[in-house]
Amino acid sequence: LLPANVKEYSSWAKTEVAAAGEHGLTESFSYPRLDITRENFTMLAMNLYNKIYPNKEIPALETKFTDCRDDPNVNNAAALGIVTGYEDGTFRPYATITREEAAAMLNRLYKILGGTQTEESRERYADDAQFGAWSRDSIYAMREIGIMKGEENNAFHPAGGYTGEQALVTMERLYNKLHQ
Repeated sequence: LLPANVKEYSSWAKTEVAAAGEHGLTESFSYPRLDITRENFTMLAMNLYNKIYPNKEIPALETKFTDCRDDPNVNNAAALGIVTGYEDGTFRPYATITREEAAAMLNRLYKILGGTQTEESRERYADDAQFGAWSRDSIYAMREIGIMKGEENNAFHPAGGYTGEQALVTMERLYNKLHQ
């Protein structure tokens, strides 16, 4: 069963989604309240990269993922170091992105676009023990600069899904952070 109003943006997201549209950062999602795929999240990340660096040459990718060799967004994001894929050489483009994967990609994108790291907070999420060692710093960095926040009860839910509207909102926040 699909959630109610699955084709509409949530009230909390509408302002930032509209601003993302004005900045040329959006893609049209038929179901913005559903979890976004890794491929679509990467497309949004590359849209933001190309908005900030419209004519910057991207290095060629030497080794392409075995499951999406011809996807220019994934290949360019991998060449830039925004995405890394899995140990088996796959990217899993149609898998939904997890919250911790999104945080890691957002943090890498932020750094590549010239963002500077702020001092890390000592306050930990209640579910910190569930974070992968590879994502922990990114999760807290994205919280500290106001890009991606936790959910209720001071939990982050690292393995939880990330919706299209959440992805658009975080791309808009990243754009604003880099244009202050």
